[in-house]
Amino acid sequence: MIKANLQLSKSDFKLEASFSVPGRGVTAVFGPSGCGKTTLLRAIAGLEPEVTGSLSVNTEQWLGANTRRPVEERRVGVVFQNPSLFPHLTVEENLLYGRKRLSKVTKPIELNKLIASLEIENLLRRYPEGLSGGEKQRVALGRALLAEPKLLLMDEPLSALDLSSREKLMLLLEKFLQEIDIPVFYVTHSSEEVARLADNLVLLANGLVTDHGSIADVLGEVDGELSRSDTAFSVIEGQIATTQLPGLISVDCGAGIVLQLPDSTSMPGIRYQPGSDVRLRIRARDVSLCLEKPQRSSILNILPAVIAQLAAEPYNGSRVVKLDMAGKQLLSKISEYSVQQLGLKKGQSVFAQIKSAALI
Repeated sequence: MIKANLQLSKSDFKLEASFSVPGRGVTAVFGPSGCGKTTLLRAIAGLEPEVTGSLSVNTEQWLGANTRRPVEERRVGVVFQNPSLFPHLTVEENLLYGRKRLSKVTKPIELNKLIASLEIENLLRRYPEGLSGGEKQRVALGRALLAEPKLLLMDEPLSALDLSSREKLMLLLEKFLQEIDIPVFYVTHSSEEVARLADNLVLLANGLVTDHGSIADVLGEVDGELSRSDTAFSVIEGQIATTQLPGLISVDCGAGIVLQLPDSTSMPGIRYQPGSDVRLRIRARDVSLCLEKPQRSSILNILPAVIAQLAAEPYNGSRVVKLDMAGKQLLSKISEYSVQQLGLKKGQSVFAQIKSAALI
C-alpha cells in the first residue's frame, strides 16, 4: 500500500495531497495543467525539501514525524517529459548509467529481455541526438528501470511527442507497465491515457486531492469533481468479437452486451484480432437516456440499463446519472430539464443511447 499525507506551501501555490492506493499497478495522477501533478511527483521522489507530512511505500516509511529518507535512499525511477539523456553517451551507456551506480544489485533485470521489450535493440550504438522523441522516451524508461527503483514516476511522458510517436509508445506502455513488478505513478491530463493505462486514480484540482481509489470507483463517483466536469467518462472492458458487421468493429463486453463502433475508430495501422482485450472510453456527454427503445435509429448502440444512482444536485444545468448495464458501469450526463421531464429515479429501467465511443 502507498499512503501519503503531504503538505507543501509555496509563494503562489499550496499542495495538500492525502490519499492511499495499492502498492502495485499503475496509478494515474489526473487533473488540468497547473493543478500540482508534477509538484506531487517531486514531493514523492524527495525533490521538494520543504514538504511535510507522511509518506509510506509498501511498508517503508519515507517521510514522517521523525523520518525524512533522502532522495538516493528512496530508490525512485523518474521519466520526465524531457527524457534528459546524456548526449555524450550511447544508448547502451545511458541504459547502464544508473545500474553501475548501485551499491548492490538485488533484483537483477535481464538486460537483453528489457531491451527487447522496449524495442530498442537497433539503437544501442547510437547517440541521443539521432533518436526520435519516442525512442528517447523508451531509452529513458529503460534507464530508470535498470536502476532497480522501488517506485516508478512518469511525468507526462507522451505530451511532447507527435501523434505517430505517441501512439507507438502508448501501445508499448499499455503492455509493458502491466508486466513490470513495480508500482507506477503516471501523471497526465489526458483522459485517453487514463482509460488505457490506469488501474487506480488520484484526482488533483488546485493542489488538492479531490478523490482517489480504483479507476472504477473514482470514475463512478457521480458527485465528484471529475463527474461534474466536461471530461467525465466511463471505461468498459471487452474483447473484439468473433463476428463482425460490415464497416464496424464489434466489441463483446460480456453479459450479452455487444457494442458496435465505426471501423474508423481503430488506430492507424492497427487491426484488432478476434479475442483481443480492449478498453472503451465513453464520455458521459455522449450517453443519452430514453424510457422506451427507439425504433429505426441511426445510433448504433441502444442498450437496456437500470439507474444505479443520480447526482445529488444538478451542476451547471446538468445531472450525472450512473447506469448499471448487466454489471457494467456507465455514466450519462443529461440536462436537469430532461431528468425532471422523464421523472428519472434510482432503480428505474431505461435505455442508454451511446452516441459515440472510443476504442482505445
